[in-house]
Amino acid sequence: MTVTRPKTGTFAPYEHVPIGFEAIYTGQTDLDAVDTSSPYTAYWADDGGNVMMQYSLWGFCHTKEKDWTDEIRAINHMQAQLGALDDETRAIRAHIASLVPCDSGFPVTVDEILNAIGTGSLPEPAFHPGCWLSRGTRSTQPHQAESMRVIESVLRAYLDGQPKETSIAQYPHAKGYIERAYAWLGAVEELSQVQELMLERMLLPFAFFAKHTEDHHAVYVDCFEEGGMGKQLDARISALVGIPEIYANYRQEYKEHLASIADPEKRNIYMICAHIADCVSELSDCHHSTFRRIERWIHGIGTLTWDMPTRVAYAEGTRLGRTLFGYALGLDRWLQGIPMQFLLLDLGHVDLGFDPKNEILRVYAYLGEERTPAKEWLAACLWYTLTLMPPASLYKWGRRHQELIADAAAKGISVREWMDDILARGDRDE
Repeated sequence: MTVTRPKTGTFAPYEHVPIGFEAIYTGQTDLDAVDTSSPYTAYWADDGGNVMMQYSLWGFCHTKEKDWTDEIRAINHMQAQLGALDDETRAIRAHIASLVPCDSGFPVTVDEILNAIGTGSLPEPAFHPGCWLSRGTRSTQPHQAESMRVIESVLRAYLDGQPKETSIAQYPHAKGYIERAYAWLGAVEELSQVQELMLERMLLPFAFFAKHTEDHHAVYVDCFEEGGMGKQLDARISALVGIPEIYANYRQEYKEHLASIADPEKRNIYMICAHIADCVSELSDCHHSTFRRIERWIHGIGTLTWDMPTRVAYAEGTRLGRTLFGYALGLDRWLQGIPMQFLLLDLGHVDLGFDPKNEILRVYAYLGEERTPAKEWLAACLWYTLTLMPPASLYKWGRRHQELIADAAAKGISVREWMDDILARGDRDE
């Protein structure tokens, strides 16, 4: 007798999935053989032995009900009123859960989600929107691996003593990058041993960045773990310069060690090495500032200084904050039922220091005039992801975003009026 198995990745029966979670079939048929050690997922099998994986729709910072905020409970209450959801609606919700605003595809991925909410279905294939159990496979970054290979090739050519003209002839589209890299690094024969080691250290993650291998774990081990080449190179640099053990710049140890270094040049070297040791948020080549960070490493190695006078400071953070604010404001007002035209008229009398009109237009155009409970629920889920979801939303991402929020509040503009009204009424699941 032939047994029909559910297709891998298809949704588990909705009645078996708690509110605020999603579950998919894994394609496995032996629950005992499944690695269930992850704290982020749960597994069970149906009567036919088909294994399902359950995960939170609220990202990796809200994987358990005990972690849910009042806002999450309010939006879950909306879901509970909808009854059984069809697979198209579930797919859109799962896609929203995967969205992470620090992804390099932001805001292209937001527009796709808004359009999906408005039309009732995701395109196939959908864009990869972020790193939380994403179902999207389409890249928002064409030519990324190719560009990484060019960056690596140029640096290795430099180390081999080739003049910049050779690389420019080979990669004319990368002329600006090549000229900057050679200017910062100077003559290769004048590089110190420390600088050579720093270059070797920064090239380690390119095994993954340039897709010489897809084995993220193997490259991670080599870059970060004891016995890997990353730790070995860091130790050699520390010994040569006379600085404490190098930790990635997000670690508390980094802050403590940096504070202990009195010599300005050694402090600079430690700071640059710590950022290189981060390897773009632990090999996150999907990060919005990946290429900017890599170029900053090269500048730092060549000049032994951190600040780049030719680059506009905080450009990416400013762009993202304003974009998040515009989308969040548009969603908040759409959820309140306020016509876009009056929102834009009101904003014409407020100087926010930037114009959120483009994002507001997209929200209203994609979502349209028709309102349904499911549509409002999905819009609320997206609002939460963009506004409050750790680690990369408007309220959970950096000092500059907080300044933006405070400045807007001082001018009477809030992106959470709709939610504050919901919470004031007590409409949430306990």
